[in-house]
Amino acid sequence: MGLVVIAEPIGYIIYLTLAGGVFEHEIVGYYFVVFVMEVFLLLVVELFCKIKAGKNVRVSLLPKEIAYTLELIPFASVVSCFLLIEIAGEIMSADTMILCMCVIFSIVVTNYIVFLMVHKYTGMAEKRLEEEMIYQEIAYNNEYYQDVEKYQEQIQDIKHDMKNKLAVLYDGVERGEREFVRDTLAEMLGDIRLAEDIIYSANPGLNSLIKVKVAKAREKGIEMTVKAFVPKRMSISFGDMGVIYGNLIDNAIEASMKIQREKRFVDVETKYQDGKLLIVVSNSKNMESNPAFATTKENKRKHGRGIRSVRRVAEQYGGNLLLEDEGGTFKASLLLTNVERLE
Repeated sequence: MGLVVIAEPIGYIIYLTLAGGVFEHEIVGYYFVVFVMEVFLLLVVELFCKIKAGKNVRVSLLPKEIAYTLELIPFASVVSCFLLIEIAGEIMSADTMILCMCVIFSIVVTNYIVFLMVHKYTGMAEKRLEEEMIYQEIAYNNEYYQDVEKYQEQIQDIKHDMKNKLAVLYDGVERGEREFVRDTLAEMLGDIRLAEDIIYSANPGLNSLIKVKVAKAREKGIEMTVKAFVPKRMSISFGDMGVIYGNLIDNAIEASMKIQREKRFVDVETKYQDGKLLIVVSNSKNMESNPAFATTKENKRKHGRGIRSVRRVAEQYGGNLLLEDEGGTFKASLLLTNVERLE
């Protein structure tokens, strides 16, 4: 910004220098200088585009204090250049013109150095964010595999108990104890429901992930419904799916835990169509309004990282996260616009 705006004062000084002696008509000199400076601006923009290869500097990654100071630098540069123009206009001499041009050139170089420093800083900030996201994904994967292991242990326990109960049931049948047999069968059916192999999605990775979360919700007395209409294979990685679905569903489960058991629910709906993946997670919550969406968890920093990780994954797929507090219900909606169907 500073480099581009400073080009105009440079052009004005060139115009003051040439208008009197080189061009007979003042208007001719004016348009000539304007043309030269526009070409200069074009070259500057093209140079920066080549240097940055289309990569923009994300000022949002900078701390607010640094960002505000950074915005003042181009403004101060422009003011300084206009002051130099006024000085050059008052003292029309070759030495003054050369001195002013040197000072303006120094301002240009200073702006360029500041730009490079900002680019370097934002690059480091992006790397830190990427590392934080990787750590978040690793932490989630560890939690996921622990949940899977716990789920498998529960299945093994049910199978082991089933063998013992079948043996007892056989003895009950032999003795003709109908009441005992009926109660034992009812208990066994309850265990089978816990271990039933429900297919929630045609996508194997998403199906296994949701299955673990449903088991986790049931353990906490939360009714969880799932509607998933997605292809068997998509261009979104399992790790990214884990970050998105894992964080959103875990947050929903924890929020539902804060109300009466009979009112708890979590609804998960995900649809795919024409390269777009819609994910909506709704959950019950207390009636207190939370317009700022501030976390009520004890570990606020961890919760904030989870939501930030979801937003960063969403950005990779051209998506956006929308959070809505509807009183007794909280809804997180995520639309990814760059997800390819692989089969």
